[in-house]
Amino acid sequence: MLLLTAFAAFYVYAYAPRSYEALTTYAIVNPKIPSPQEIEKDPALGALNTDNPYLRSADSSLITQVVTTRLNDASTSDRLKKAGLATDYKVERPSAAFLVEISAVSDSQDIALETARALGRQLEQELHAIQTVNGASDQYLFTSLVVAVPDKATEQFSSRLRSLIVVVVAGIVLTLGAVSLARSLESARARIRTESKPVPSTRKHRRKDKDETGTPADHRSDSASGNSLSELETLAEMKLPSPKQRLFPQRGPLRDVLQAEADTKGPNEKTTV
Repeated sequence: MLLLTAFAAFYVYAYAPRSYEALTTYAIVNPKIPSPQEIEKDPALGALNTDNPYLRSADSSLITQVVTTRLNDASTSDRLKKAGLATDYKVERPSAAFLVEISAVSDSQDIALETARALGRQLEQELHAIQTVNGASDQYLFTSLVVAVPDKATEQFSSRLRSLIVVVVAGIVLTLGAVSLARSLESARARIRTESKPVPSTRKHRRKDKDETGTPADHRSDSASGNSLSELETLAEMKLPSPKQRLFPQRGPLRDVLQAEADTKGPNEKTTV
């Protein structure tokens, strides 16, 4: 998984589709209104239609706001799509009141540049159309001036970086999942091996064979084994024959004498046999 993640990250960074952005900036210029002296010198200027609604606005930046709003309308995006241009664009008005910034983004440099130029042309058309609703003469119209010409589309490294981050994060998640799965399988296999292995019994099997007298082998003992007092008392309580009593059947004539000395529960203090 780590190798696959590294390969995918390298491929995305080196060969994945790029994003290019083309920028252009327009300035909205105030019209040059003829002064009374100029009208007096040229009476034809006084006959021009001065009915531009935006000249009567107290806010001089109103016209830039209207143009920006019209360019951001959905109809503009539809026209760009029909023309085969990019629909990922922005038309913004920066802090300067009479500036309009246009940016177009595409995976092709040519399409990005052409989209920015098309938006610039539409800005000029919209600017003229909104001022001539009452038939105002060109002498009283705001005009546009290109400040930054869209002559080159620059690659957006942020887009490539976002794709790279997505691939790396996905690879790390898959790697952690693979490690967790491998550990689970290893634990399951170890448990199966443990369950299938025979467990040796710790119980000590006692010999059930009996001696010649029929006494179980667990209780066999003789006087030479050095039995303690507690062992003899235990044998007496269990009503089992003492070591000396197990010797009687084998001693013949000495049985009666030894029997007299073996009746007590305590060990025989005398030396016999």
